Amino acid sequence: MGDMGDVFRAMKDHRRKLRIKFGQECPRCKETVPRASPSILLPAQKCKVDGYVDPRPRLTQKDHDSV
Repeated sequence: MGDMGDVFRAMKDHRRKLRIKFGQECPRCKETVPRASPSILLPAQKCKVDGYVDPRPRLTQKDHDSV
């Protein structure tokens, strides 16, 4: 594997850990599409399905480092 493959794999793993620790289900997805799985949103992230924006403040560098 090249170095870029390792970098992208590490980024994907970090994003997955952030979603597990800080992610919440989109409340509007539960209402509009109740049979589908709701999107998992990080703080201040916009839902791609219905445009809902999570009102929590953005993650700090300390939050990113804690994962």
